[in-house]
Amino acid sequence: MDPIAIVFLIIAIVVVWGGMAASLFHLLKNPDHLSGDEGAVERS
Repeated sequence: MDPIAIVFLIIAIVVVWGGMAASLFHLLKNPDHLSGDEGAVERS
């Protein structure tokens, strides 16, 4: 593989895994209570 292809491969991997890690941390800090079983319960 060309060096530029390896660089782009590394950038793509970092973007994908970094995005997944960022979304995981965001959901851990801000859980979604409006969907699923918890969202089905009516609140007055």
